[in-house]
Amino acid sequence: MGFLEKFRQFMIGRYGFDTLSGFLLVLSVLLWLVNVFVWNHIASLVLLAIEMGLVALVVFRALSRNINMRALENRRFKKVYDPASKWVRLQIKKFRERKDYKYLKCPSCKAQLRVRNQKGDHGVRCPKCGNNFRVKI
Repeated sequence: MGFLEKFRQFMIGRYGFDTLSGFLLVLSVLLWLVNVFVWNHIASLVLLAIEMGLVALVVFRALSRNINMRALENRRFKKVYDPASKWVRLQIKKFRERKDYKYLKCPSCKAQLRVRNQKGDHGVRCPKCGNNFRVKI
């Protein structure tokens, strides 16, 4: 029996890795990078303690047998994380497409609309609510 098989057997009935654990791990790496540039010894030790605490929390969550509680924690985290990551992805997309498209909000339903970035007065129809309105670009 190889190592991977033994590890798989060990992890049966344990929670494993999820979105919250990944976020905590990335946060600990970012704190480690910040800690590289901190010259104050006490502040560096505090950051190191926080980093180690986050890594310990990730390991605790992965090895936990209380699957329902860990899943509940992840669901609560995702209620905040998913809209925030969706907003960040939209901002990145807007920046990449800034030369070709302009992003607008529908005046009636506030849906995000993407229109060609061509100068002039344009008629726009919202696909969500069907509202027609004029836009000057």
